[in-house]
Amino acid sequence: MNYNLKKNLNSINIYFLFLISILAIINFFLNIPSEYIYFFCFLLIATVGVSHGAYDGRKGEKLFYNKFKNWRFIFYFVYISLTIFVLIIWYLKPLIALITFLIVSALHFGKEDLEIYLDKKYKHHLLIYFLKGSLIILLPLFFNYEKTNLIFNTILFSKNYVMLSNNNVKFILIISLSIQLLFYLFIYLKKKLKRNDFIAIIFEIYLIIITFYLFNPIVGFTLYFCFLHSFKNILHISNELNPKLLKGLKIFFKQSLFLTLLTFFILFFGLIFLINFNFFENSAEKVIFIGLASLTLPHIILHYFSEKY
Repeated sequence: MNYNLKKNLNSINIYFLFLISILAIINFFLNIPSEYIYFFCFLLIATVGVSHGAYDGRKGEKLFYNKFKNWRFIFYFVYISLTIFVLIIWYLKPLIALITFLIVSALHFGKEDLEIYLDKKYKHHLLIYFLKGSLIILLPLFFNYEKTNLIFNTILFSKNYVMLSNNNVKFILIISLSIQLLFYLFIYLKKKLKRNDFIAIIFEIYLIIITFYLFNPIVGFTLYFCFLHSFKNILHISNELNPKLLKGLKIFFKQSLFLTLLTFFILFFGLIFLINFNFFENSAEKVIFIGLASLTLPHIILHYFSEKY
């Protein structure tokens, strides 16, 4: 990874700290209705959040263009079929779908957060990826246990399911953070991790913790997903398109705009449909998390094959 890209990626953490500080001040002085907050979170996730996934069409073209004459039909047929498959499984077996989604998402988030710092030759890198990504699940439960469980029950179409007890959440979170910190410290002392990278990892963990401490689960997830996870993916892709930051971003937005808008309208009409049967907040939670789950499977599979081939 070139120096300028890593510098830009690390700069996102500084901007993110500034963002959550401003939002925390606004949240302290203003009593914003929850409906407005949920709608704003939905807009961010359905635009900024999904934009890096909207580039999957171009990834599919690069991967299959020289292999199949009708690559476009094959790619989108498989991609859409996987999305529909997840929705069907979620409808039939929501608990299995949710657990699978949480595990896969934890690995995905952790991998993309840490791969700029860690060499994949480490024997336990997948475990570290999973532990890092699982913070996005454990921290909302730790700081807002009841509210997070309500969200889980909403997307499980249930009323009283408890995935983890409060004490278990605390225990697992402490173990997860301890293992991670010891691992990062160990490879730093072994001179296999640069000091600036070590500081960047610890600082990012701190930012994620403080975000879920300051905000409710839906806001905390939105801020992380849009302004840490997605922004860093956008910078990665833009750098591949053109090492010059602004030119790379311009190409990225141009090539991902159509699918971003298409995904937004699909999610928006899904939200409008569900509002007829649920409260607005519950409808938004279902669209955000079940919608993301359906898009995550084909996105991760494509990402895997893009890296491998």
